[in-house]
Amino acid sequence: MTDNEIHYPDEFADRLEILWGEGFLSPGGVAEVEAVLKGIDLANKLVLDIGCGTGGAVLAIAREHGAGHVTGIDVEPQLIDRAQRRISDAGVADRVDLQLVEPGPLNFQNDAFDVVFSKDSIVHIPDKDEIFREIFRVLRPGGVVAASDWLVSESADASPEWVRFCEYGYLSFAVATAHETETVMSHAGFEQISTVDRNAWYAATIAQEVEQLEGPLRARVLEVVDKNVYEDWMDVRRALRDAVGAGALRPTHVRGYKPDR
Repeated sequence: MTDNEIHYPDEFADRLEILWGEGFLSPGGVAEVEAVLKGIDLANKLVLDIGCGTGGAVLAIAREHGAGHVTGIDVEPQLIDRAQRRISDAGVADRVDLQLVEPGPLNFQNDAFDVVFSKDSIVHIPDKDEIFREIFRVLRPGGVVAASDWLVSESADASPEWVRFCEYGYLSFAVATAHETETVMSHAGFEQISTVDRNAWYAATIAQEVEQLEGPLRARVLEVVDKNVYEDWMDVRRALRDAVGAGALRPTHVRGYKPDR
């Protein structure tokens, strides 16, 4: 995110958690955290979560993966507050540190973390070169960045579905292609870079999400927002479904390693 504007007020976070589960502001929940981290041993490791939101991934990393310590950062205070309550209630506060930060360089020393994780937050950061240089800097030699992010196809700008979604001005997306992401990571110094396209998974998932929001979840959403907000949000969700279904918006797992030397 580029400024101090609030993008995820409480009522919006409430809606997203109704859709995606407590602690999650993007799709897939704990299962998607597991998929992003597949094959990475986090036991006793020092982990940084960029864009920790309301704390679902931080909690999974600390509790299910046995990380030695997790530092979660976000730019919105109300999200940090919600995450802090969740971490305290779960009894893992002794292994978790949540920090409200300003957009820009990471406020950590060189070689501070074994693993840097992020779940669908880098899309909000316009300067991809800087964020991946910073991630590389704070990783220890041999460390890994493992993230999911919202990427786009090479031909997204020619997609009517993508253009229509963008017209809604939904959040503050600064999207890149998989090739652009790999290039930026390579320039930052990462090796063994890989991307795993998740478009097919989310195309099926978001179709179900829209059906749920139109049906059984509608009443729950209307408990936190009025009908006009609900209808406007549904227009956005349907446009997102169409952009994903057309192949323009492509959720992707990204991974890269800092050389061990």
